[in-house]
Order: sequence, then structure tokens, then C-alpha cells
Amino acid sequence: MLDFTKSLTFEEYLEKQQEKYGDVQNKAYENTILSDATKSNIQNLKETIHLAVFSEGFCPDCIVTLPFLQRLQEENSNLRVHIFPRTGFEDFLNEAVGDSRIPTVISFDSSMVPKGAYVEMPQELSAKMLSLTMDERKALISEYRTGKYNDLIEKNLLNIIL
Repeated sequence: MLDFTKSLTFEEYLEKQQEKYGDVQNKAYENTILSDATKSNIQNLKETIHLAVFSEGFCPDCIVTLPFLQRLQEENSNLRVHIFPRTGFEDFLNEAVGDSRIPTVISFDSSMVPKGAYVEMPQELSAKMLSLTMDERKALISEYRTGKYNDLIEKNLLNIIL
């Protein structure tokens, strides 16, 4: 099982990533806004939920996703975000979700029973990419990373939390 005492908070993660990659993650956080519906849903969370987040500062998909997790946590103290590097946890990730892509977010209830996982990007986009050409995939990924599918990120994260 994961030792959450060895994880980073979002603030610690930002500080560590800024040393290597500048303020790109900070800018993404500043530009991330939750929808009113998402805020309402997360504010109604009554039980403690732990999120084990596996990320690396160089990953553009992590840069997109992590600010949503912090914004969600800011809406409800029952949501606890624990950030780990992927490096050193590849075997754990392969066993837990069948892959070591990042970001990976695994939710656990208050008894530490796994509830769900978010791997790399919203499921709808991963499924859609299977039928696309390489150029279409690149375009979709670019749109995803520039915010076109933020509603899907919110929806998929809420699904593993609630």
C-alpha cells in the first residue's frame, strides 16, 4: 500500500517542478476554473476521499490535470490529494491500473479501498483516438492540452471521486 506521508502536497509539487521547468504548472493552475456544477457536486462530498496522483513535471497532460485536482481539493477538505512521482512507482501503477502512463489518479475511500482511476486523459478522448489518423490524434491532443475538453476532465475526475 502507498505511504501517503511520503507524498507531496500540491504546493510542494509546484515548488519542486518550478525548480526544473519554470512556472508552467503555476500558470496552468491560475487558468483552471471549475464549473459551478462541479463545485456543487464536490462540496456535497461527506466522506474522506484520498487521491493518489502520479505525475512528472515534464508531462503536458499532468500540467493540464493537476490544477483540477487542487481546485477540487480547495472546494472540500474531505478530498485529500497526495502527489507522487511516476519514477519508482511504475510496478505499482502497472499492477493497480495496468499501465504506468501519467497522470494517473487513483481514488480511495476513507478505508483505503480503491474506488476508481483516471489514466492520462479523459476516457472519451482515449476511445476517440483509436479511430483517428496520426494527424487527427495530434490535433485532438493539442485541443485537449489547450482546454477544449476541460469539461471531460472534470467529469472523469468527479466520477472517480464520487
